[in-house]
Amino acid sequence: MDNTTLRSRITGSLDALLIGDALGCPVEMKTPAEIRARYGTLRTLEDTPRPWWRPAGLHSDDSQQAVALCDALLEAPDDPAPVFARLLVEIFEAYEKGPGQHGGHRGTGKNFRVTVDKLVAAAGADPFAGAQPTAGNGVAMLAAPIAWRFPTEPARREKALLAVARVKTTDPRAVGAAAAVVEAVAHGLARGSLRDIDHGRWIDATAAAERAAGGGDGSVTHAFSRALTAMLARLPCPRAEMLEAIEAVAGATSDRPVGPSAGYALGSVVTALYLALDAPTLERALIDAVNLGDDADTVGAMVGAVRGAADGAGAVPKRWREGLWAKGAFNDRIEALVSGAAEGWRPAESLAASEGRWSRMAERARVSGEG
Repeated sequence: MDNTTLRSRITGSLDALLIGDALGCPVEMKTPAEIRARYGTLRTLEDTPRPWWRPAGLHSDDSQQAVALCDALLEAPDDPAPVFARLLVEIFEAYEKGPGQHGGHRGTGKNFRVTVDKLVAAAGADPFAGAQPTAGNGVAMLAAPIAWRFPTEPARREKALLAVARVKTTDPRAVGAAAAVVEAVAHGLARGSLRDIDHGRWIDATAAAERAAGGGDGSVTHAFSRALTAMLARLPCPRAEMLEAIEAVAGATSDRPVGPSAGYALGSVVTALYLALDAPTLERALIDAVNLGDDADTVGAMVGAVRGAADGAGAVPKRWREGLWAKGAFNDRIEALVSGAAEGWRPAESLAASEGRWSRMAERARVSGEG
């Protein structure tokens, strides 16, 4: 693949990840009926309502973590976990705790806050001090940069994923979900399409990551690859029927009711992969994703990362790209990925500095709006 093509596809993946995240923020934890009542069909970047107000186009911790992983893979491609853990702490320390903020992290969930708090307490001594025994989508949502960094090296992708996943989780379901996203992004980068992805190889790569992660009995270890298998076996399938099937498979392995876009990996990650495969365009995939509600920003981010890699920068609607607070801010990362920057590469502006600056700007906008 030539550099121009690779640049376009990585740009498409990154921009669509940021857009899916920002597009979904205002409707996170909403039901589809609540979204319809307020927006009809959500198609535009909107402010996140109070009490967790954020301005339209400002991404959440989903994108923050993905870019942190990108930076870690550029700085230390063969040992990214300690750098990734350090960057999470640096972002935390970039801004005070406040409404919708956990330090510099925006829109966080409970498990991630626990992870960061434990990393802060460890003071760099143990990058895995904050790992939680949870099967959420928190690794899958940030994993796309592994494919950006190693688009043609599956062994290095798996090694990086297993190391980085341990910063956040010890559950093989979460690792399998992330592996499925990474392999889908890698295929999109290589082929410019998801239509011809080899289902058997995709499932095998997912199952291999689950086995390597360990940490569960047989029913847990391969739960995600089985859920992926079930989804792929149903294609093509009417949308409503597929979402019902995803919900049923996820519910059978969860200790609580879960919808197809819930934070549980077997719900939202399978749904995101299905939408990325099924929708006719990137724009349609993102609209469909966020209008499901629930963990809308994370589903949007995952759909964007996967479908954007396949469709490239030209498929990203300009109105959305122009509305991003981070528009173009991470282009130096893209150039480093395309050019194969040497180990130890650092951005011109650290991620913590960027995120702290945007958080301060957002706070000024909030106060100004109240005035």
